[in-house]
Amino acid sequence: MKIIKIDDNTFILRGKIKEISDYHDIKALLEKRKNEPNVEVRFEIPQAREVNYYILGYWLKLARKNGFKFHFSIANSRLYDTFIRLGLHQFFEVVYDDMEQHL
Repeated sequence: MKIIKIDDNTFILRGKIKEISDYHDIKALLEKRKNEPNVEVRFEIPQAREVNYYILGYWLKLARKNGFKFHFSIANSRLYDTFIRLGLHQFFEVVYDDMEQHL
């Protein structure tokens, strides 16, 4: 996985998001913002078909315990369906977007 920073709150996650090193990279990115109030983070995911469950759990923990607001733009219908099937759309804003500009 490669993280491309657009601004302080917007990131593009390119490639597969399933290695434990990806979890550590995302955690390092967000951990320093845990004590900030009203944190909003936008992730654009143009390619991945799945996301490591450690990462999903970490995002869920930050949303529920630390009040993070996550926005996800997902280009893969399989990954989008997984977010919906797991009920993550109740905790995150999840949008299906083909993101042609990123491919």
